[in-house]
Order: sequence, then structure tokens, then C-alpha cells
Amino acid sequence: DVHDGCHVRDSTNGVWHRTIIGPAAIRCAYARAVHANEALIRDGYAAMVRGDGRPLAALLTPQTQWIICGSGHLAGTYTGPDEIFGLWKAIAAQTGGGLDLEIRDVLANDERAVVLVTARGERSGRILEERQIAVFELAHDSTVSSATFIYEHPDAYDAFWED
Repeated sequence: DVHDGCHVRDSTNGVWHRTIIGPAAIRCAYARAVHANEALIRDGYAAMVRGDGRPLAALLTPQTQWIICGSGHLAGTYTGPDEIFGLWKAIAAQTGGGLDLEIRDVLANDERAVVLVTARGERSGRILEERQIAVFELAHDSTVSSATFIYEHPDAYDAFWED
């Protein structure tokens, strides 16, 4: 028999059957399953794209830390909803509405979600197109303990924000 991942082809007649066996069954189960924390993070990003910060705000606590890596003037640790919303407002004000964040992939388990993102924006005639890794540490109540944002080329990201 020949496997294509989720199906088996009977070698005697060449017909594909939906029978799932052995390691193929495990691959199929993982391919179809979406971890709850992946869905949570994807929903938060989708809401931000729509301009609706409420779903993401519901994930924040007074202890949530939003960590922007780098050495530019936006780099640092923002703690709690007030500081985090202040950061988001500053980004929106400086870019004419915020950055366009395109999710490339989300890897998630019970404790964290890692998001591979392409961030795009324009500011004062400068263009940003930078790959980002966002690491969300998640509490058992589905709130964000911390979120750390790391850019592939931190100097280019910092230069984008220079005055």
C-alpha cells in the first residue's frame, strides 16, 4: 500500500481509500487540530486588523508585560493595559493607523504561542517590511503574561522609528 499522508492507495487496484492508519493517522490528526492558544492568538491578530482592540485587551492583566526588543525609542517593557495601549496609540499615530501585521505561522501549546509575522508600515517616507517573532507566554486563564517582539533586523526596525 502507498500512503499520501492521510489516505492509503491499495496497490492491487490503485484506488485511494480514506483509511487512515499508523503514523499517517497521527499526521492527519495534527494537521486538522488547532490548539486553543493558536486560535486565541490568531483571533487577537484578526481583531487588530479589523481595528478592534477589545479581544486583545481582554487578554491583558495589570501584570502583562509587552516587551519590544531593540534600542530605538519604542524599545522597552510596557506593563499593564494602560502602558500597552499607550504604545499601540503611539504606533498608530506615527504610522497613520498602525503596522500591517501578516501572520506567516503560529506555533502553540498550553503555555505559549510563537507567531511568525511580517510587519509592514510607512512612517515619514520610510518603509518597514520586517520579519518578526512574537512570543506570547500564556496563563492558564488564557491571559497574556508577557509578549516579546523580536525583529530579524533590529537595526532596521529601530531606524524606522527614529525621528
